[in-house]
Amino acid sequence: MKRLIRTASSWVLMIALIVVVITANSIYTIHTLDELAAVEARIFTTNKVIDSVNALHVAVLRTESGQRGFLLSDNPAYLEDYEKTLNQVNKLLADVEANAIKSDFEAQSQRIGELVKLAKQKLNELIETVELARADKHAKALSIFNSQVGLALYDRFETLFNQIAEEERRLQQLHVASLVKLRIDSVNNLIISSVTTGLLIVGMFFLLRINIRETIKHRRELQHHNMVLESRVEERTSELKVYSEELARSNRELEDFAFVASHDLQEPLRKIRAFGNRLSTGYQDVIDERGQDFLNRMLNAAERMSMLISDLLAFSRVTTRGKDFTDTDLNEVVSAILEDLEIPIEETQAHIVVEPLPVMKADASQMSQLFLNLFSNALKFKHAEVPPEISLRCEHVNSHDQEIHHLLPGLAWVKLTVQDNGIGFEQTFAEKIFAPFQRLHGRSEYKGTGIGLAVCRRIVERHNGLITAFSEPGKGARFDMYLPLDGQPFDNARQQGVTQDAT
Repeated sequence: MKRLIRTASSWVLMIALIVVVITANSIYTIHTLDELAAVEARIFTTNKVIDSVNALHVAVLRTESGQRGFLLSDNPAYLEDYEKTLNQVNKLLADVEANAIKSDFEAQSQRIGELVKLAKQKLNELIETVELARADKHAKALSIFNSQVGLALYDRFETLFNQIAEEERRLQQLHVASLVKLRIDSVNNLIISSVTTGLLIVGMFFLLRINIRETIKHRRELQHHNMVLESRVEERTSELKVYSEELARSNRELEDFAFVASHDLQEPLRKIRAFGNRLSTGYQDVIDERGQDFLNRMLNAAERMSMLISDLLAFSRVTTRGKDFTDTDLNEVVSAILEDLEIPIEETQAHIVVEPLPVMKADASQMSQLFLNLFSNALKFKHAEVPPEISLRCEHVNSHDQEIHHLLPGLAWVKLTVQDNGIGFEQTFAEKIFAPFQRLHGRSEYKGTGIGLAVCRRIVERHNGLITAFSEPGKGARFDMYLPLDGQPFDNARQQGVTQDAT
């Protein structure tokens, strides 16, 4: 048990370690991927800011170049590139403003916004001079052109552009450095994951090897114990076989003796009764009253002795003279018994209820004897002046009840219950009443030898069944019989002896 707990604990610890390592690697990998995506997004934003600011700077320069050439040469050809660039300026300004919003740094966003504002002012100044020149106001246009306003606007625009470009390049370098660091960390994480995975594989292999060794060792020990146990079982089986054969021989001898003794004792007993009856009838006048009393006592004792011998003979014949099992309809058996008991039933005004009974494999004559004894006892042991109430019920036995009563598995079982409202008995005598010649009442109260229930038990046991009794004084008795529907007779082949040929 300790070995099993230790092995299970090792596997649980290894599995927990694997789960922790895999979880940690997964979390770190996901975090690294998120950081990588964020850095790539920032690099992409920085590149777009640089590109859009550069495009705006170029557009301002091209617009100023077209304005300057037109004012100095009065050649409209310079305005072609000027107008083409102005048509793209609004889109460029919108791109710069959009990129300013996406920037991660507030100061940089403010610079870009200021750059857009200066670009618009510079472009308005350029447009104003060009439009004045087109309206034949060259003097005014040149005066504005020669003034320092446009130059000052461009200087501010140029200075701010350089600051923005420098800051974006710095940010770009930072993002590239972060990207390189993430790549290095990813490589390190891959190396660490590979090393830990390798260690886990080695650990699992080592643990598996230990478990295999323990399993082989345990299996060898188990095989050794099994061999020892099998040896002991064989020895015990041999002993039990010897004891069983000895017990069978002893039981056979006892039954043979009982049968022969009961058979041989009948002959001298008949002579005692015959000569006693002759004395009683032929010498009645010669024998005085006291002698007649002694003679009557002798005849009564001989009568009881004859009944005991007959009952002993019937008891021994349950196993020695049993018939083969055939399909037996218990309804017909009980019906015949009730016809035989018709007179005592009428005399006691008994009320008998019999439920439908099954057809089963049984010795019909012994089943008849079984129910005859039970019904006879129910009619005999009754309350004075109270009509007997007797019932015979039948129900199938489920698997749970079969286990409780230790019934043979693989057979269909029924429980037959005979119940009455008679005088009953103490439950402590529930086993004693099944012993041969055991009586709970005196012969003066109830006739009989006390062999009837012993015969019932032997009949039930020959049918591989079980009979039990339940009762309370004054509340009647109940006899439960568990019988298989498709059983076979209990093997009594080795119990056959000289009784087989006795008559």
